[in-house]
Amino acid sequence: MPKKIIINDCELPIMKFLWKKNGATSCEIFADINGNRSTFKTLLSRLVERGAVRVDDINQRSFRYFAVVTEDDYIDGQRKSSLQKVFDGSAEKMLLNFVKEENISADALRRLVDLIES
Repeated sequence: MPKKIIINDCELPIMKFLWKKNGATSCEIFADINGNRSTFKTLLSRLVERGAVRVDDINQRSFRYFAVVTEDDYIDGQRKSSLQKVFDGSAEKMLLNFVKEENISADALRRLVDLIES
């Protein structure tokens, strides 16, 4: 992401829908997401204001929304933020924690070692 655009947890269902559909009308978004329609309209407007979502006019009353922030950029930003906040920026601490605390198969660990070595 060129500039840091914040996507809040409550806005994430909208972004996930837009990433999956590569653009949608508000009716399509709201039909797929459970919750208060008015709240989601507000969240969508905020995403547009912050530049996370682009809106194109279809006609006077209909609009098509597109994610500007890619899913990969969002994931990368979340990873970096979590790494800094939780593990003091240490990828080693993070990896050791995942290996220790998560049920990771021996095959997955071998792939991880292969990836690290390459």
